Amino acid sequence: MDLFNQLVDPTTGTPDQWPYQLFEQCTFKDLNLSKAIVASANFINCRFEDCDLSMIVLEGTKLDDVVFVRCKLTSVNFGLCSAFGFHIDFQECQLDYTSFSNRNLKKTRFVDCSMREARFISCDLSGAAFKNCNLELALFSANTLAQVDFSSSYNLELDPDANKLKKTKFSLHSLPGLLTKYDIVVK
Repeated sequence: MDLFNQLVDPTTGTPDQWPYQLFEQCTFKDLNLSKAIVASANFINCRFEDCDLSMIVLEGTKLDDVVFVRCKLTSVNFGLCSAFGFHIDFQECQLDYTSFSNRNLKKTRFVDCSMREARFISCDLSGAAFKNCNLELALFSANTLAQVDFSSSYNLELDPDANKLKKTKFSLHSLPGLLTKYDIVVK
């Protein structure tokens, strides 16, 4: 049952089956899909609003121009998604314990998100923006961080030697988080 340009919310009911389905230009609102198996589905130009997607299984799922607004995405492994056409953005989302590995996240926008203990490993985040995000204990390793804007985010700890930085923007308040490995005190 493929869906095109549909609103899916508690009043319309949710699809009987998610895996292997195509959802194009759809809006998903106020849904609890926590722990749902959405493997190998295709979401193209879709929007999720006020949904609980904690621990959702996205293995092989295509996320092409998908926006998440005020969603709970705790413990989601985006590294298992299809890499083809992968492009997502987040606004006011809870992304704690979320994992991104080997993903092209160029120009991805993370706005007003909680990203406590999120993991970014071997990602290309060139031109991405982390606007007013809580990055407490977030891990950044082996990433390309060219022109990434961290300037308004907080609780950032990042090893500049473990990532490729070029014209990456940080605030003065982030300086201690960039020097953590040297065990020095900045006042």
